[in-house]
Amino acid sequence: MQELHFQHKNLTTAEVYSSRLHHLHRVKLFSPAICRITQGSKIIIQDGNRLVATPDELIIIPANTELEIVNQPAQGVFRSDLLLLCAELLTAFKAQYIQDFPQARHTSLCAPMSSGLSFMWQNLLSAVRHDLPAQLQEHQAMGLLLALHHDGLAGPLLIERRFNLAEQVRQIIMLSPAKPWTAQDIARHLSLGTSTLRRRLQQESLSYRQIIEEVRMSYALGQLQTTALPIGEIASRSGYLSSSRFTARFRQHYGCLPKNVR
Repeated sequence: MQELHFQHKNLTTAEVYSSRLHHLHRVKLFSPAICRITQGSKIIIQDGNRLVATPDELIIIPANTELEIVNQPAQGVFRSDLLLLCAELLTAFKAQYIQDFPQARHTSLCAPMSSGLSFMWQNLLSAVRHDLPAQLQEHQAMGLLLALHHDGLAGPLLIERRFNLAEQVRQIIMLSPAKPWTAQDIARHLSLGTSTLRRRLQQESLSYRQIIEEVRMSYALGQLQTTALPIGEIASRSGYLSSSRFTARFRQHYGCLPKNVR
């Protein structure tokens, strides 16, 4: 298994693994992502719509989209490959190619896997996992995006991402989820006064503490799904000194215990 880290890279891959069925609430990725199941199936619920994704499809997940997810093993195992894309890569793709093709017409998160998409997907995963030079990785990513868009399947990835203040705070915390962040730390990174930070986040119906927990929970879920680290170690890496507190917060956030994710 590959370990998933939040990094400010154009492309990051991970393999998600579980030996049991689990149902997760309020799952959110902070980067646009593409996922392919290699064993088992995944139920995705969004705004009352229910999709069942299988290995015959690519799952396209826009950034900051809250989903309810059920990972269902087959023969006792669930596996999927996850690719995180940076927003800048999608911006470059849109600037270069969107005007040359009809607008994407596909709005479902599940895109049927053709032989061409399968070929481009495998090439891209191989390029990232073998840590090829960044330009070669980006070239393969552009090829996959181009194949998706040519078939009208890239719709969910082409949603404009709004870089509001909450998103800027999120990006800062993602650099070090375990750091004991204070409002003063975050405000200093953004060249804002602390009171201004609090007031502007309140206007977006959020607090910096809510964003910190959101990032830490997402990071912890990634670690649970893609590494064999002990839960206590993951709690520590996610900024929780107490494993019991981490377990309680995880259950409150996702609706299941950390141990049930594996």
